[in-house]
Amino acid sequence: MRLKHYIQDEIINESINDKGILHACFMAGMSGSGKSYVISKISDGAIQPKIINTDKMVEFLKAFKNTDWPNIADKVKISTKKQLVLYLNSLLPLWVDGTSSNPSAVMKRNGILKSVGYDTSLIWIDTSLEQAIQRAKSRHEEGGREVIEIEIRKMYKELQGLKSYYASDFQNFTEILNDEDELIDQTILSAYKKMRSFFNSPLKNPIGIKNVNKLKKSGGKYLIDLPKYNMGYLNKLVNNWYIW
Repeated sequence: MRLKHYIQDEIINESINDKGILHACFMAGMSGSGKSYVISKISDGAIQPKIINTDKMVEFLKAFKNTDWPNIADKVKISTKKQLVLYLNSLLPLWVDGTSSNPSAVMKRNGILKSVGYDTSLIWIDTSLEQAIQRAKSRHEEGGREVIEIEIRKMYKELQGLKSYYASDFQNFTEILNDEDELIDQTILSAYKKMRSFFNSPLKNPIGIKNVNKLKKSGGKYLIDLPKYNMGYLNKLVNNWYIW
């Protein structure tokens, strides 16, 4: 499968009337905290947000060429940017997956999403340093990208002071404990209910409401169907999204 076909196949022909459009949830936490696992457990089958991260594209590219991260980094960055442009243009619901150890990058991305009409939320995945290190090692042994232990320790220290910051800045903030034996059914169910409520909730962002009403009136489906937007504008937003 060619890369451009892979990206195009990821875009579902969404309707402007579908639930979940213009809703995005950030996933914050350590590498090895289990963010992808939590997403799989709390996702609502009726609404399937697209996942924004680099790991998914890394695995796709590795399937075609057995190489290491430095050799494929540029392709991953370019491909991930193109994918995000398509998602934003289609107003798709999103999971924004990352460590969120850089608060300025998170707030910039949050601002970009809000500027085109998204409602946003954040889930904080908490885990101990020991669990994060062990999970990172296990993931690498299974073929995933290696994360050096010293980097994990540095990241863990940086993240400790950010939880209260994100809790105050995101109106929709949920914390999930995902240490050993803590991610029990009750915890998952509680988080699932909150995320289902968020993705199913009526749009509150006035920019999004205005854009959706205009699209419904004109019969359009995509942001570029509106006078303010074009692919050049969306590409500029996405270039500002990534801080590598």
